[in-house]
Amino acid sequence: MQQNNNEYIYQAERQKQILNYVNEKKKVTVKELSDFFGVSKVTIRRDLNELELRGLINKTHGGALSIDNGINIEIPYIKKAELYISEKKKIGMAAAQLIKNDEVIILDAGSTTLEIARHIEKKRITVITNDLKIAVELACKPNITLIITGGIVEKYVFTAIGSNTVEFISKIHANKLFLGADAISLEYGITNRTLEEVAVKKAMIKAADQVILVADHSKLDKKVFATICKIDDIDMIVIDEMQENYKNLFKERGIKILIA
Repeated sequence: MQQNNNEYIYQAERQKQILNYVNEKKKVTVKELSDFFGVSKVTIRRDLNELELRGLINKTHGGALSIDNGINIEIPYIKKAELYISEKKKIGMAAAQLIKNDEVIILDAGSTTLEIARHIEKKRITVITNDLKIAVELACKPNITLIITGGIVEKYVFTAIGSNTVEFISKIHANKLFLGADAISLEYGITNRTLEEVAVKKAMIKAADQVILVADHSKLDKKVFATICKIDDIDMIVIDEMQENYKNLFKERGIKILIA
């Protein structure tokens, strides 16, 4: 009787409970969820499908992972945009102040670099990006010449990737690159959750005179799946906060730190 009653739990409430459970356990199976919530595996699979479409979990064969658990699973943009919102705005504002008139800049894809685009004001510049949301943000700013790289758009991430993207970037030169990252480590360098974006980011680094990493403090002292570059390839880090010992370690490597 318990199972029959649970079958009729309001769907949105059940999915909220499932999401909380996945986030707490980090990794779960369909059977585990079915047993815990007292509903059928078919119902659980349907709920997991909907949660994945909303960018709230990562589905796996036979179960699900919390968004933060997969080192080689891309986090959907809708989820990234909900994290560290105020910190990203501060970083975007500070980074935008580094841009000078008549410069050519590259804005890497991401929710933090999007905040840079939102805070560029009255600058006569050229911006190259592989991010569709950044392109939309800049398209109506009269003083900005906008160039979109082209390429294959990554599902749920609004990012252009692939050989065409890399080829285009390899033919241009920029004054500054504002680079995003999934993880930052003095030992392991800058790393990314998925391999597909790495070639694009490497091409961007090679194309720019100055590489400015923009990231919130949650990315520090972490590593994920694929290496983008060594820490010494970065010229400056714009971040919302950093402990003094970390600042000194980065500065010893010749990297400037700007606290937003």
